Amino acid sequence: MRDDDGTPTGRGVSRRRLLGGVGAGAAALTIGGVATGASPASAAYYMKWGAVCSPPGDWATKVDRLRRMRPQTVRVSMFWGDPYNRRFADWQLDQLLGTGLNEMIIQSSEDPDSGLVSRQLDQVLPYIDAHPNILFVFEIGNEPDYHTDPYTARWKRLTALRDNLWSRARSNLYLAVNMPAGRWRNPNDPNFGYSSSGAYFDAFVRDAGDGLGGMFHGPYSPKIITAHCYSWDHLRRYPSRGEDNPYKMVDYVRGWSTSVNMKITEAGINIAGGTDRGSRYVEFGSSIANETAGQVDSVIFYGLPDVELSYSIQAAEADRIGTHP
Repeated sequence: MRDDDGTPTGRGVSRRRLLGGVGAGAAALTIGGVATGASPASAAYYMKWGAVCSPPGDWATKVDRLRRMRPQTVRVSMFWGDPYNRRFADWQLDQLLGTGLNEMIIQSSEDPDSGLVSRQLDQVLPYIDAHPNILFVFEIGNEPDYHTDPYTARWKRLTALRDNLWSRARSNLYLAVNMPAGRWRNPNDPNFGYSSSGAYFDAFVRDAGDGLGGMFHGPYSPKIITAHCYSWDHLRRYPSRGEDNPYKMVDYVRGWSTSVNMKITEAGINIAGGTDRGSRYVEFGSSIANETAGQVDSVIFYGLPDVELSYSIQAAEADRIGTHP
């Protein structure tokens, strides 16, 4: 959801061991006695489960709902509504980690350039340094097709990677890029410049010949990308639905690369309340690891209260998600 409010390793523990990697086995990865893997989603692949944490809302309720989900990960909307200042303090991040996390995805502002990414990273690096056994993923941008053309969006993200990968490298930190939301020109969005979501996506990820390379093959390509999946009923692959296929962005990515690590940082079904949606979320998280041969290793649902009521994870739904493998 949009904010409408306006690979080098460093010293210390190996990021590759924190990340795991495509096709990682069901056994938990262990670093210094700390298990960093999640319970297996199948005999072959594991999955990390979590939710989006955005301001505002009652903090105790957010932490309680996340804990009920038996989480391993969370996406923190750190610069929601204010690209220059953090929205969550260290003590709040500590409480999120206290729910059982081994991964924390920190979202940048919506459409930052390289300089703004540097400024935002500098605000969270001390916390990252203080938690060497947690995998941190700094997610650059959010749904670029809602902000700018694909060429500008690509340039912003790849220059941010170029300028920050080495200068701010940490052994437990990855920089990731969020993929487009999947807009296309239709009667409800008649002024969008691309007739299909695939056309925007291809322009966003393709090598433009400017020395930056492509999003999946080039000197600054991210090791992790993030994508969003939404539906009105089930989070399943429905090729017959065309642009309404919840898996379309996952499939676009896999059309370009089956090796880049992928995390679903927003997944949601637009129905309000009830334990059935929780069951559908468990179905999604339990199946997508197998369907992508382990390429997707984190699923994060939108979202903890107070997001829009039609997506807000209720207590009963959180309990049901907590039955995940």
